[in-house]
Amino acid sequence: MDTITSRLNDLFHTFPEAVIFLDEGEAVYANEAGQELLQDEEFPADLLFALAEHPGDSIDVATALVTYRVSVSVFEGGVLLVLRPLPSKEERDHPFSNATYRLRESISNLTTTHTQIKRGLEERFLDEAFQRELSNQSRFTYQLLRIVRQAELTQDLNYKTFPKEEAFDLALVCSGMADEAAWLSEYAGVQFSYHSNVSSLPFQASKSLITQMILAVVSNAIRAAGKGGQVEMRVQSAGNRCMISIRDSGMGIPEDRMATLFTGEVSTGIPRPGEGSGLGLYNAQRIALLHGGVMIAQSSREGGACVAISLPVITPPSVPVRNNPGYDNLEGFSPVLIELSDLLPWEAFHAATRDD
Repeated sequence: MDTITSRLNDLFHTFPEAVIFLDEGEAVYANEAGQELLQDEEFPADLLFALAEHPGDSIDVATALVTYRVSVSVFEGGVLLVLRPLPSKEERDHPFSNATYRLRESISNLTTTHTQIKRGLEERFLDEAFQRELSNQSRFTYQLLRIVRQAELTQDLNYKTFPKEEAFDLALVCSGMADEAAWLSEYAGVQFSYHSNVSSLPFQASKSLITQMILAVVSNAIRAAGKGGQVEMRVQSAGNRCMISIRDSGMGIPEDRMATLFTGEVSTGIPRPGEGSGLGLYNAQRIALLHGGVMIAQSSREGGACVAISLPVITPPSVPVRNNPGYDNLEGFSPVLIELSDLLPWEAFHAATRDD
């Protein structure tokens, strides 16, 4: 045993938390708890090296069974990682309970009727003030639909009622969502960019759940960036895994918020516009786990945060030739517009209706 590993062993041999030392792309030391973690099939050890390349002040890694708080520090020319398990969370019902399903249907019908009325009135060349009021009504209805969809998804995940798996093109889903998020983000004063090293990525999974997972992280980043901020979405595939990362230029994630980021703690008060309900990342992390993936949250003291999702790629035998970047059954309404409805001005809803 060389000098460095000997010193590490003296310091951390009996340490209750997992300690792993990385040097030139290899795990050259792990204490007893760290060795157990590296041997755990549920923990993707390759992500430890990704964490080491982008250390931050606070990083959470959620696996199928445990969420870890990871500290990363430079030590003797290598990188030292200490992983502290966080208390397990309990699944909980949303206060709306099963009423969400009927409520979503009613709101969708109301929005359809409103859209038809709006189109008919606009053909009469109504002035801007009236168009603004009509668009504001759409905005408020979409905000209700957003809250209901989040609660409905929580119930589905609690009751294990998942949409069936299907073959689809994950790269097309991501790029389609990014295109829509980019032009809508402009209305919120946020610059959105998208980069990918793949143009096609055949995937076998629940398309509805995967797209809701990605949308939740995208929405969270746009909210965190704020007016004048930037959001960058990257999709990379290597080997049998793909990484979807969304980085924002906001203020970063406060330490007290990091501790509850994936717990699903719902505020007892009514969220103000732009705050979110607390269910988005909670549900997204649960969806990632359902598909054998891992979600990582990273925040820097200098500002900005990044949420990354690593998923194993299950290649289907075939993918439909015509594979649109649809999301789930929303009667034709844009899920991106619904998700960002409390951030956008009335002009965005007017433009969306006009484009339809």
